[in-house]
Amino acid sequence: MKILVKFLIGLLAVSLVLVITILANATVELTSGGVYKRIHLPVGVGNVKWNASGSLLASSPKLSGVQGPVISHTNDSLQLQAWCYDQIITQTLPLDSPEAALECQGQLHAYPLQTQPFSITADVPQAEQIAVISDLEGNIAFFEHWARRSGVTNAAGQWAFGNGQVIILGDAVDRGRQVYDLLWRLYQLAQQAQQAGGQLLLLHGNHEQYVLRGLVDRVETEHFWAIEQLLPYEQSFAANTVLGSWLRQQPIIARIGGYLFTHGGVSPQVLASGLNLQQLNQRYSATLTMEDAAIAADDYQLFYGPDGLSQYRKLLSDDTSQQAANEQHLQQLLSHFAVKSLVIGHTPAVQPQQKYHGKLIAIEAEQTDMALLIRHDTAGFIQLGMMKNRFREQNAQYRDFELFSAADWQALTADKSHLAALNQAKAFFNRQKNPASGS
Repeated sequence: MKILVKFLIGLLAVSLVLVITILANATVELTSGGVYKRIHLPVGVGNVKWNASGSLLASSPKLSGVQGPVISHTNDSLQLQAWCYDQIITQTLPLDSPEAALECQGQLHAYPLQTQPFSITADVPQAEQIAVISDLEGNIAFFEHWARRSGVTNAAGQWAFGNGQVIILGDAVDRGRQVYDLLWRLYQLAQQAQQAGGQLLLLHGNHEQYVLRGLVDRVETEHFWAIEQLLPYEQSFAANTVLGSWLRQQPIIARIGGYLFTHGGVSPQVLASGLNLQQLNQRYSATLTMEDAAIAADDYQLFYGPDGLSQYRKLLSDDTSQQAANEQHLQQLLSHFAVKSLVIGHTPAVQPQQKYHGKLIAIEAEQTDMALLIRHDTAGFIQLGMMKNRFREQNAQYRDFELFSAADWQALTADKSHLAALNQAKAFFNRQKNPASGS
């Protein structure tokens, strides 16, 4: 027994020395604003990247610009919360406020609020012009450039598209640092569009679904940290928030003139349901008010699974045998929805392209300066003169791990409540792999 105790004490001592040695040579990676992102641990000949972004209390950063705001409805007021530089801003506003405004680092930020209900139409018989973009991921700089070059906005940034239709094909959220800046901008333009007789739709992609259901591990580190100082990230899109309410009114599929729009694609499984456009949107909208376990297997397959409207990818398969099936399937779905083309995002191609004699238009590309513009029911691509790139940290900070820093040690431990919510969301989106987990 004594020998065993000595052995265990010796093993513990060796393990402790090993851990201390690794941490003494570890590197801390922080965002440009000072939020813990990763701890690089030298293990053997490699380097383990320990994700520290779930450690919500370790950082004391100084961030550039506003993160948020989150504006929530209560019974008798609007409650505004935002993160500015190194502190939380809170305000209470009247329910009928036409605008919210806050000052951050000497700059005034204004957020026009919708005082009249949105009139959202997913089925528009015809439109003189339609501007389409996808997978913006918080990239507001690219969006502003695209909007000007497409004629959606004028030089002052105001709606200039008349009664035209703007379709954002999902994935406006996640990965980028300026997700809230982009969403508030889309919300503002949606108001202006409605006043001019036009419309801006933000169709739900898989990443809108992720943030609405708490799968937040793809949210950019600095943006995530700041919102989490206000409230849990998924709650920032709750139904009682201004942006959360607006997002929940958006469709998952739309038809404008001779074109059908959705994020991932229409699979044979969705087509086999026999549902029309209105029925698909109604059933999808109903799931947004349901708990995960309450969503029936059929609805899960239609909207959240790998063959659902937000996730389907096989229409851009490189498999030649799949392509023959795709063309036949496309002809069937175009007939079912009474359109001439399906327009999708989600799956990146080398360049935006028309395929299958124009039956399919795929607009997402990892890097592109092309955009889809439909005028008088004829689709074409315009050159933007600016590449769309995914967000990359430009000014990351690196320093040695400090053994006597409580914050550095804390960065190695994720917040338990955050992990629990994240694991629940992961289980929902992996449900197709384990059919017994829900019906």
